[in-house]
Amino acid sequence: MSENPPGTGDEVPSQDAAEPSGPRSRPARRTVLAAGIPAAAAVAGITALTAPRPARLGEPAGDPELADAVRPHLDGHRRVAVALLDGAEGTRFAGFGADQGTEFEIGSVSKTFTGALLAEAVDRGEATLGTTVGEVLGAQADGSAIADVTLTELTTHTSGLPRLAPGTMVSGLISSLWRKDPYRHQEADEVVATALETGTSDRGEPAYSNLGAALQGQLLASLAGTDFATLLTERILDPLGLADTYAPITPAGLRPGAPVGRTSTGLSNAAWTMAGHAPAGGIRSTAADLATYLGALADGSAPGAAATDTVLVEAEDGERRAMNWFLEDSGDGGPPITWHNGMTGGFAGFAGFVPADGRAVAVLSDTARSVDDLARALLSGEVAP
Repeated sequence: MSENPPGTGDEVPSQDAAEPSGPRSRPARRTVLAAGIPAAAAVAGITALTAPRPARLGEPAGDPELADAVRPHLDGHRRVAVALLDGAEGTRFAGFGADQGTEFEIGSVSKTFTGALLAEAVDRGEATLGTTVGEVLGAQADGSAIADVTLTELTTHTSGLPRLAPGTMVSGLISSLWRKDPYRHQEADEVVATALETGTSDRGEPAYSNLGAALQGQLLASLAGTDFATLLTERILDPLGLADTYAPITPAGLRPGAPVGRTSTGLSNAAWTMAGHAPAGGIRSTAADLATYLGALADGSAPGAAATDTVLVEAEDGERRAMNWFLEDSGDGGPPITWHNGMTGGFAGFAGFVPADGRAVAVLSDTARSVDDLARALLSGEVAP
């Protein structure tokens, strides 16, 4: 997942692996080996298994001018797909070892779909932005510290819930060492139960929370009387024709040939399907589908488009938060942008657009290295094909 404002990341113990502006810092990953001669052999073996693999960018495809423009910014990446929506020129695609239909994990960009589901629930009268956890869950939430937390607080990361569920840091570090999905053990009901048992800290202050975003998605599914993957498909994906976007939830839900990604050092990483945490970062998509999605959000025709421009929080630094979207000034005098990034153990992504003119970009990589700078430069025109 991700969100490291103004960067991004959701890796566990770090997430969406992608995080937008401002979330808490990620812990360093360390491997501790016992001392002695056996340990020396272990060190040699682990070094061989974990040493960086040289990255080789795939062969270019698609729009040659766009490919030439972005190539210098893709050191350390392997398979990359880029979609650029630019007014009268329509949508342009470029890829390296990938095309517009290649599947990627999108990490915390998934949260924007969960935001759209919230806007849809409000539009359908199933909830209001002030609906509380207790109002959705009833007696199940009695006595919980988050019973009066609202959907607004969950969607703007101001609920006071921690970034990760208590007790998951150690298991997340272990999963990272073995390059497994750190979220795979908690199903939807367990995510809800864990959130109910978790205390809050600095409620009302922005603090990026994958747990809060996962809870948001599960509450919306509960209100609709279904599961998250079905809700996503019926209300967002099918209406927009996003046939190549889906939430697998478990490894069994992956489509045939679903690709796996690589860590920042080039090691193969297991798929992150994320089980009950899927609303926070478990969606897979393509550059073509994200281009359709962003275009429909920018022109207001997408289900849940209000998620992008209903400003719910405005921080002292000027950053504004809508429903799982970040709105900020470009910083160079240009028009404001609406964006979210993402990162899992083996993928990175960015999706954003300029509301003023509909310019939009999606950048997807099968390597867990940020693509934020490139995507922002494409949005601002600093990188221009």
